[in-house]
This record gives sequence, C-alpha cells and structure tokens, in this order.
Amino acid sequence: MTSGNSHPKYRRFRFDAGSLSLNFVATVRHRGAEPRDLLTSPAALRKWLHLAGFFPIDTSPSQNEYEEAVLLRESIHAAIQSIILDAQPESGDIARINQASAFPPAIPQLHAAAASVTWETDNPVKACLADIARDAITIMTGAERNRLKRCESGGCRMLFLDNSPANRRRWCAMSICGNREKIRSHRQRKQLQNHDDQTATRDKKLL
Repeated sequence: MTSGNSHPKYRRFRFDAGSLSLNFVATVRHRGAEPRDLLTSPAALRKWLHLAGFFPIDTSPSQNEYEEAVLLRESIHAAIQSIILDAQPESGDIARINQASAFPPAIPQLHAAAASVTWETDNPVKACLADIARDAITIMTGAERNRLKRCESGGCRMLFLDNSPANRRRWCAMSICGNREKIRSHRQRKQLQNHDDQTATRDKKLL
C-alpha cells in the first residue's frame, strides 16, 4: 500500500492507521471535535482507492457505489469502536460488513510475456470494498484485536493499530496528536504556575 498523495487536494488522506480498513475509516478526520469527511464525492473515493494501492479503476464509482462505501466505512468505524470500548457491535453494522465482504475478489490475469496484468471482476469498486471489509473482519477477530486503539486526543479520536512492542501507544501519531497534546499540557502547567505565582505575590502584599 502506498502513502504518497500526488495531488495537494488529497494530501490530507492518512495511511498510517495500521491496516487497510482503518486507513479507510480515517478518511473522516477529527471525529472527536468537528468531523471533516475527505470522501466528498465518487471521484474522491476513486482517488483514495488508487492511493491505497488498489488496481486501477477506469471510471469514477457510481453514486450508489459511493454511498455504499461511505456506509461501509461508518459501519467499520462503529464496530471497531465498540470493540475498543468493550461493547457489542450493532447487528446492522456486522451485517453490512459481512455483505460487503461476500463480494468475490478481483482475479489477476497475466498477459503475454508477463509484461502486464489486468484484474477481472464484475464490479471493481465492490471488489475493493470487499477487500476493505475482509481486512476489518481480520483485525476484529484475530490476534491484532487487542491492539485496536482510539487516539486519546479529544479532537482526533482516530482509530489505529498499536504496533508498539509494549502496546502502550496513546496517540494516532506522536508527530501529530502526541506533540499537540504535549504542547497543550505544557501551556496548562505554565498557566497554573503563573496563577500560583500571582496568588503568592498577592498574599505577600496582604501581609
């Protein structure tokens, strides 16, 4: 999978959540504050699929395919978040993930002299969504289940796989939310220290 965003419009896509399905869920940014959906159109979905490393899709997804993708994304988010919070995922979300997963995968076909490959499928978009759904099922039921995390930054809440050796990661990325929280904590301590200094100075004047 690739993390390179070739166009400035798509540089906000993140591919560091730790798995295909979590990267897909991350196309909604800042879920804990003011959510910003980056999959705003079928064309944006096509671009994300390309950047995620899927086989080329010649045309933009239809509006129905786009809406199915958004619904699948939100079901994956809801189901994984339930697991993180030790809750039972909703049956409707499980059904939607299973339905998407059931679509047959695309089949690679090698061409003459092994010079190129095409992918055979009745519906390229649904085949991609099926891969995403199957990835979600794998991380929700496999050994990585206990490494599913939600960023502790109140404004972020991005879901990610904690691949750290100690499984103690708190932030989606130290370079983003981790540093932001460190700066915020430093400012709070500084403000508290200033308040204490002002209080001590006032008390001395009253003596």
